[in-house]
Amino acid sequence: MTRQVRDVDKYLGPTLAKLGFRPEAVDSAVAYGDRPAWAIYYRGLDCKLQVCWSARDGGIDFLLAPLDAPDEFGPSGGSQGWQYLLMLSTSDDGLTTPPLEASDDIWWKWREALLLAHVDEARTALSAEH
Repeated sequence: MTRQVRDVDKYLGPTLAKLGFRPEAVDSAVAYGDRPAWAIYYRGLDCKLQVCWSARDGGIDFLLAPLDAPDEFGPSGGSQGWQYLLMLSTSDDGLTTPPLEASDDIWWKWREALLLAHVDEARTALSAEH
């Protein structure tokens, strides 16, 4: 198990489980823009969730897709059905992005809050599209 998978599980695992998402696959050897990346795929009752990171973009993103979408790296643009969580939600979450020097714990708490603020609306929007 890679450090990234352990971190996602440690910080988001219980929340993802409460939201109905179960781990499906891990791709720890993705190349995006000739730079390292990784993705963890989860399956829910109504959609899939991808938690991913790339050295090119420098941050962790959440993407949603229909259940029949293949497990492929969403930010690459060539993926089928994967959409950024924040693009599916119009809510103003009121969250303040932590400073770059913030601890890992603070960053992960912010990511969890971001996910919780947008996931329900994003799931509804994705469902309406499909």
